[in-house]
Amino acid sequence: MIFPLLISSFLDAWSSHWLPITLLAVLTVVIFYNAFLMIARAFGLRDLEREAKSELLQAAATALMAIFLIGIINGAMTFSSGLITGDLACGESPMPIHSVDDAIDAIRICSIQEKAKQIAAVQDNICTGAKTWALFTGLNLDLGAFGITFFKGNWIGSLYEKAESTRIVNNLATSLLVSLNAQSYLLLYIKANMLNIFLPLGIILRSFKFTRGPGAIFIGLAVGLYFIFPVIFVLLDPGFVPTTLPPSPPPSPNQYCYPTMGFATTIFNTMEVSGAATGMSALSMSNLANALSRTYVSLIIHPLVSLFITLIFVRYIVAILGGDTAALMKMVTKVI
Repeated sequence: MIFPLLISSFLDAWSSHWLPITLLAVLTVVIFYNAFLMIARAFGLRDLEREAKSELLQAAATALMAIFLIGIINGAMTFSSGLITGDLACGESPMPIHSVDDAIDAIRICSIQEKAKQIAAVQDNICTGAKTWALFTGLNLDLGAFGITFFKGNWIGSLYEKAESTRIVNNLATSLLVSLNAQSYLLLYIKANMLNIFLPLGIILRSFKFTRGPGAIFIGLAVGLYFIFPVIFVLLDPGFVPTTLPPSPPPSPNQYCYPTMGFATTIFNTMEVSGAATGMSALSMSNLANALSRTYVSLIIHPLVSLFITLIFVRYIVAILGGDTAALMKMVTKVI
């Protein structure tokens, strides 16, 4: 299999820099705890002997993880790419997805920047439109004679309501633009650093007992944010169309134990091809869809659901690798 560009750069960086450092760290741990093991056996210290054996096993596991990391990453990349191969709706033409890197770019360009452009256009219309100028000019209108005010624009309730609605929409558009731009740069950070920095650094930190917890968190975040989050985000996106598999050949009547099985299978295949099994579901979903719900789901619920599912995977990955996610989950909960 041909590695993508990012995987090739990760392969070069891992083989030339990170792998020797990791193996050196593992070798240091093995020498150190071998000395502890000999001291424990010499003086009959059972607790120290058990701890030394445990750390030697942890060092062996880290070494195996480091040696076979390229194969593990390649397998994860192949599996993830198989789940999200397809097209994502993006403006006038869909954007093809063939790898995790393509998925991250599609999320950033199609799901974030496209919406940011629409919101920016709305805000630009509010800030520079003639209607907005006329609205606030009328609102600030103040008429009087001989020092006595006899008319103000804000005395008109409907005019004041329109001006306040415009102001609120402008503030919301600003907040959404800040959030969407932050998400876009966060995706660029994930794409550039999860495999090249977080994952190797996590494996090195996991080699030592006192940094095993942070190392497990680094590994869990790297796997979760680079592999799981883009896959979940794309699969939950209503604009994603997976690549359809070629149709299977018609079943042969000879492969069934009874003739009626072949007849029933033919009926089910005909229903699937004609769409009889999915027509009612598609009809009900089309009646439920509207512009407001699409905006709400795409900007608020969709990223949050993807993040929550990713954090579930991160939590179990960190726990398996010997880390504690309590502090991490508290931090994420407070931030959200």
